[in-house]
Amino acid sequence: MKPSPTPTGNDVLHTGPSTASAGAAADDATRVVTPPPGLGPLNDEATQLLTPSPGRVAAADEATQFVTPSGHPASGSGGTLPGPASTLAPIASVTPEAHVRQVGRYRIESRLGRGGMATVYRAHDPSIGRDVAIKFLHASLCEDDDCRMRFLREARAAGGLSHPNIVIVHDVGEIENRPYMAMELIEGASLADTLDKQKSMSVRDAVIITLQLARALEYAHARGIVHRDIKPGNIMLLRDGQTIKVTDFGIAHMDDGTGEQRTQVGTVMGTPQYMSPEQTRGERLDGRSDLFSAGVVLYQMLAGERPFRGDSMVAVATRIATEDPPPVTQKRPDVPASLRRIVDRCLAKPPAQRYQSGKELSDALVKVLAELDETARESDKTRIIPLRVKWAVTMGLIVAVVMGITATVITQRQYAAMMAQVSDYGASLARFIAAQNATAALGEEWETVEVAVAEIMKTRNFERITVIDRGGTVRAASQGALVGKPYQPPLGGEARGSVGGATATRYDAGGESVLGFEVPVLFQGIEVGRVALGILEAPVTRVARLSIMLMIVLAVVTVLAVAIAMYFVANWFAKPIRTVSEAMTEIAKGRFDHRIAEHRKDEFGELFAAVDGMAHALQQRYPEPPSPPTPPTEGLAKREPD
Repeated sequence: MKPSPTPTGNDVLHTGPSTASAGAAADDATRVVTPPPGLGPLNDEATQLLTPSPGRVAAADEATQFVTPSGHPASGSGGTLPGPASTLAPIASVTPEAHVRQVGRYRIESRLGRGGMATVYRAHDPSIGRDVAIKFLHASLCEDDDCRMRFLREARAAGGLSHPNIVIVHDVGEIENRPYMAMELIEGASLADTLDKQKSMSVRDAVIITLQLARALEYAHARGIVHRDIKPGNIMLLRDGQTIKVTDFGIAHMDDGTGEQRTQVGTVMGTPQYMSPEQTRGERLDGRSDLFSAGVVLYQMLAGERPFRGDSMVAVATRIATEDPPPVTQKRPDVPASLRRIVDRCLAKPPAQRYQSGKELSDALVKVLAELDETARESDKTRIIPLRVKWAVTMGLIVAVVMGITATVITQRQYAAMMAQVSDYGASLARFIAAQNATAALGEEWETVEVAVAEIMKTRNFERITVIDRGGTVRAASQGALVGKPYQPPLGGEARGSVGGATATRYDAGGESVLGFEVPVLFQGIEVGRVALGILEAPVTRVARLSIMLMIVLAVVTVLAVAIAMYFVANWFAKPIRTVSEAMTEIAKGRFDHRIAEHRKDEFGELFAAVDGMAHALQQRYPEPPSPPTPPTEGLAKREPD
């Protein structure tokens, strides 16, 4: 942000070519308004804004006009210094190329601007050897003793302010009954000019500017000075784009400790769009009124528009006194919640609900600035994966892969072994049943065989038992419907070869897998029948699944244990690495006397010694390294007013 040096239409103090916009805006004029009904009485003595006709460029003298108690305009000076015509020549039209005029000890070079009470010139002061901005009270107002005395009183009060964010007043006095104030000439542009060009500012810049403004106001308020016209036009941005100077204490109120209100109650002075509610009503003001105006400026810098707008000054004053502005986050979503709360508190209607001093406001802004800087550091920070996380994840993955492969192989082997064991068991059991019923089958005592089959089926370990005679007819079966019918092997059976002298198959029955075994019934080596036995595979499958689950649990526990162990081991290894990193950071800042000074009997000990040796060599080569410069933001956040 680099503002160009352009003056405003008010009592400008900055240098640069003077410019004017078509149809002078009422927004930036210092004036007295008649409040709407219910906002309090006004004095008849008012400062009125006289705007030019549409489409016509406003002249500098037309920006603001002061109306005296008699009702006659007081702008007839035409920029001419007071006093006898024979001693002081008109200087309103003086330009840098024109002949330089001498006024007192000042050499007037050009006019910078004109406001409601005074005209500002660029002049050279040979006593201090530099150019200054010199403000003369309008000639017509010099005839009013109250105006003249107030100008001098408040000019001297402003001259007593010495703060880095308040324009310096070099001299206050009178030249031939014409009060003047010689001030610092600002090289830069007003905040109003900057906002005209870019509408809004970055959140951080807005906070920095408001922080300086709050500190300047705290300093002035502590000395009994209330500015009463805080607005972008009275805030100058230096060429660095961040440092500000508060200007134009021309309508400031000075509390002399007597409690006397020198400005008549009911007189409303200031710029309507930036007035506090009590200021629009012409009530007695204190520093909290300036803080309300500072809140309006902050809102405008963030949102790109003023919080209170209207078609007329009366409408604006009404809204200031009665309506809440739209939340700043509605206009600018990236505003932090902490800053939104500051804006809301500054714009509170009752003064008691606002910040009670500029210090309170500046303290709150310092916290927001620290929050913004921390957020910026975090966002700019190189994203790294900590070593402890890398090691933990890496070792966890390695163990997980190894455990997964191992568990798969073991489970497959275990299931195959279990199936082999079940097959041997089924074949042996089928042979046993055949041997037990060989005599009954030979004598065709099928009733005895049926009783034996029924007793065996009571164990519920079998899907079916079938006994077939030599002719292939079913004579005894756990499924009674098959008795007396020719034997038919289960459909869809999958042959599994011969196991222990039995023919093995696998088939589905009722949606479940069944292992089938068929063996001959022999009596003295002669086949007298056959036995078919079916065993459910589900129990074996359940055992296999349980085994798999146990293996998975074991793998997970092992992986977690290894990962956690590696996390702490890597964290232990990372500590000396962080120590070296911190030491290198200190050395990079020029602190060559920094030493790690830790002795270890490992590779890290050698690294520590090498870093300390490097620091020692640098200290020998550069015994007095220059101190690193303080970053601008840190210096601003910590600087206190003089």
